[in-house]
Amino acid sequence: MKKVLTVLCGVLVALSLFVTTGNTVKAAEPDDDCTCHDLLPLQGAERNKIVAKFLSSKEFKTQKAELLSTGYTWNGAHTIEVVLPAEGVTMIGVPFFSANGVPTIYVFINGVFVGIAPAE
Repeated sequence: MKKVLTVLCGVLVALSLFVTTGNTVKAAEPDDDCTCHDLLPLQGAERNKIVAKFLSSKEFKTQKAELLSTGYTWNGAHTIEVVLPAEGVTMIGVPFFSANGVPTIYVFINGVFVGIAPAE
């Protein structure tokens, strides 16, 4: 009798777990207007391929030589940030430091120098 009572209680507990409706939690719907998650810097192999191609470009070599001749310093390729804000658009930020140590980001879009952005 004790075994039958144990089996019946076990079946009752199992059925209550699977039959009850429970509490469903819904994730928030993503906002279609927000593209901020797309503006995170790339990392890994994809970033390294883009940076390698960028470092060998004539546009970067010219800009780098000009900046180094005026007293700016550069910490190397590991400081370069790559962002893909839209399809077919590659935005690259290269930090250079003035003689006073003030950082300045030189921005290139699709390999073409477009301007300077102060570092935060």
